[in-house]
Amino acid sequence: MIWQELSIQAPGEFVEPISYLFGKYGHGLSVEDLGGGQVMMRSYLPNTSRRRRARIEVGINLVRRLRPMGELQVADLKDSDWETAWKAHFGILRAGSRLVIKPSWLEYEPRGEDVVIELDPGMAFGTGHHPTTNMCLQALERRLSPGDTVLDLGAGSGILSMAAARLGAASVVALDIDATAVKASRKNLKAGGLPQVHSARGTLPHRLAPPAHFDLATANISSKTVQEMAGPLWDVLKPEGTLIASGIVQRQEEEARSAVTGAGFRHLETILVDDWVTLLFSRGE
Repeated sequence: MIWQELSIQAPGEFVEPISYLFGKYGHGLSVEDLGGGQVMMRSYLPNTSRRRRARIEVGINLVRRLRPMGELQVADLKDSDWETAWKAHFGILRAGSRLVIKPSWLEYEPRGEDVVIELDPGMAFGTGHHPTTNMCLQALERRLSPGDTVLDLGAGSGILSMAAARLGAASVVALDIDATAVKASRKNLKAGGLPQVHSARGTLPHRLAPPAHFDLATANISSKTVQEMAGPLWDVLKPEGTLIASGIVQRQEEEARSAVTGAGFRHLETILVDDWVTLLFSRGE
C-alpha cells in the first residue's frame, strides 16, 4: 500500500479547524511552529482513501476563504515509512523549568527536578510544541499548587491534564467535545498511570464540573470559545480560582480579555509568544 503525507502551511489561528479535518479523516497529526504566526501541519492517508482526502480538501478550501494560506501538499510514502515520518516531527521538549514532554517512543533520563510527561499524541491536538500549549504548560507550572482541583476544557491529547496531575493536582477533569481526542487522552492517561484524571466527552455545563468546584481551569481552545465559555468557567471555579485561557491570536487579545473580564474575572497576566497570547485571570468576588 502507498501512503501519502498531507501537509499545509497555515496561519496559526487555523490550527483548530485543520486539526479537526486531519484528525477526523487522516492518520496522525503533527503541528510544527514555523514562527511569524505560521505553522506546518501534517497528516497521513493511504492513497486509496480518495473520499477522505476529498473531504480534507473541501474543508481546507472553506477555511481558505477566510484568509489566504498555502496549498495542500501531497507526497507518496512507502507503507512502512508513514508512521516513522509522522513521529520524526516530534522530539523531547522542555516547557518551563521542570516539565519535560516525552513522546512514548523516545527514551529520556530525567535530571534533577524534572517532571516527565509521556504521551502519544495520536490524532489529537496537543504535543507541547505549539506556542499555545507550551505557554499553558509554563503557566500551570507557576500557578498550580499541590492538592488543587483542576478542569482542562478542550483537553485534546490530555497533555495539560497529565501535567497538572504530575505537578500534584489532587483531581483533574479533562473535557473535550471530540470523541477522537477523548480516546487519545484516555490512552495517554492509562499509560501514564494517572487515575486522578477523569476524561470525558462534552463541554460546560457538565456533571463532572459542579459549581465552585475547581481551584484552576485551563481552556486552550480558541478566542471565540474562550469568550463563549467565560460565564460557565466562572461558575465552576472557586472564589479566587485561576483561569488559564489560550488559543488566542494576538489581534484577538483585547476582545477576549474584555469578554472574560466582563464575566467577572480579574485579569492577572498576559503571556505572548510569536503571535499567540495566553491570558491568566482570577475569579474575584
